[in-house]
Amino acid sequence: MVLFDHNGPMLQSWFSLFSVLLFSPQLYAESPQRAFMEQFQSSRISFPAEDSPLLGDSPGRYPEPLNFIMTNLISWIPTGEPKLMSSGCAPEVWAARMQDTRVQKSAQLQGALVQKYFQDCRSELETGDNGSLVNLRRMMTMKYDPQGHPFLRRVVVNLPGNVKLKGLLGLKGDMKRRPLVIVRLGIFSNVEDFKPERAWLMMLFEQSPFNVLMLENMSSPDFVANNSRFSFGGYDEGIQNILVARLLQDPIEPLSQMVDSVHVFGISLGGHGVLYSSLLNKYNSPKRGPLINSFTALCPVVNLRSTMQSLTHSGVKSAFVDLWSRQRLKGLEQKIPSLVTYDNFAFLSKAISEIARTYHGGLSYVKAVNLPPGQEDSIHFWDLNDFWRHYKQVEEPVMIYATEQDPAVPYDLNAQMLLNKDLKVDSKNIRVVELPQGMHCTLPIPYDWSALTSLFQSYILSHSPNFKMTEQKLEMDLSDEEWTGFFDSGSRVKFEVEEPGKKQGFVTVGLEVENAKGKTKSMSLSLPLSQFDFRFFNKDMTGSEQEMIVRWLNQNLKVRIDQSKGKALLVASWPVAL
Repeated sequence: MVLFDHNGPMLQSWFSLFSVLLFSPQLYAESPQRAFMEQFQSSRISFPAEDSPLLGDSPGRYPEPLNFIMTNLISWIPTGEPKLMSSGCAPEVWAARMQDTRVQKSAQLQGALVQKYFQDCRSELETGDNGSLVNLRRMMTMKYDPQGHPFLRRVVVNLPGNVKLKGLLGLKGDMKRRPLVIVRLGIFSNVEDFKPERAWLMMLFEQSPFNVLMLENMSSPDFVANNSRFSFGGYDEGIQNILVARLLQDPIEPLSQMVDSVHVFGISLGGHGVLYSSLLNKYNSPKRGPLINSFTALCPVVNLRSTMQSLTHSGVKSAFVDLWSRQRLKGLEQKIPSLVTYDNFAFLSKAISEIARTYHGGLSYVKAVNLPPGQEDSIHFWDLNDFWRHYKQVEEPVMIYATEQDPAVPYDLNAQMLLNKDLKVDSKNIRVVELPQGMHCTLPIPYDWSALTSLFQSYILSHSPNFKMTEQKLEMDLSDEEWTGFFDSGSRVKFEVEEPGKKQGFVTVGLEVENAKGKTKSMSLSLPLSQFDFRFFNKDMTGSEQEMIVRWLNQNLKVRIDQSKGKALLVASWPVAL
């Protein structure tokens, strides 16, 4: 970053111009797909115009040269192609167990099941990509164009206290009631240039039957630019999560007609708010049932103060974190004037202390949000964010995934304290899944992408009791002379999804059928897009939609040979929402 800064304004200007020409959202014309989404606009959930100041560039986003390198020079496109696994380790087998009625009632049982899966099937689940640099690079360089994706639309959620919270709304294009997952981004992340969280959006929206609302972290440069007050941490974000969940289920909100249930999924610092909102959920749910049905936290901050101290008092690591924080929090000194001056490598430390010192209570706290008994909104920042003494007898499940290697949110200061019961919590609804591979939850790199997607999906589905799915099926008779005798000793089928054409209404899947003698035959299927779990309104498909279909089929398509009726049938099936 410093190297690019010293090259002068000319290089920055060149990269900025190139970026605008290639990636500016203004170049994406309004489409029927996006028009479908705008019918859900309201005074509290708005869809800003592309020229709105809220969408304009703000200080603190990724530097253009770095963005260009990660997006174009070293990027890669995840396909979600599953590994071939043994029958005992097949993701669909463990996903079905997760939804077993005997297991789904207990977060402890579900978490134990996930832990057992990673232990028993470790050799098949792990990819071998275990190096820290490989994990970091691949997690940060997934090629994705969320602003140009027709199924995604930027929104602004207007909350009490004149707080404007930017989000990215993903809708499948139909009017079916589906589980809606609120995704809270990690430190400094906003919906304009989020990087490490792209995998979770692909898994939860593109490959699963859910609609998604991704929300920026309060520490993001866009939140700093668009709001007069600033804070961070679980207390404020937990209150926001409750307010947003209420909005999504308020009958006067147009979007509420699409919501079957609400689930919250948070990453890193965003996970701290997920944990607090799981506590608030107990005191803010209506009589008919939980306001939020389930919670997932990936490598979450559990102890905010200890984690911040670790980031700012750890030698060389802290120096790097401080330089990066100065880049990402440009403009914060306008909200906190005392930040104009600070000691060398002490920007973040001073920013944190000033936020705590000048805190005036929850930015969006209103009396309609019920706090736990014994807790009151106040000026005591650290006390409010240390909420665990109030955490008692919470029912809705919280699943925590944590990696042992975590320089950003040290495992021993956070999730491990819950696992080892060093942090006393009077509730059985939280389960920690401890993983040996990955660095700060770069899970899609060292572990099988498809298996992770299946686990996240089945967990949310197990806590969406009113949501139902059905199976679409295509059968092909293989009893003609060409196939005579081929299936006498059994067979298996592998498939490869071809990216659909921009104007095609179908997608081609190449099949390789292998019998027990090792002989193979190849064929192909054409599957209609109209029968998938999305509704396509645009005349031509964009690259984002083409990549989405490949990922969705790799996750959801199942192909097998059925000989139960006395003849060989090729059966292709996939789930869709009812």
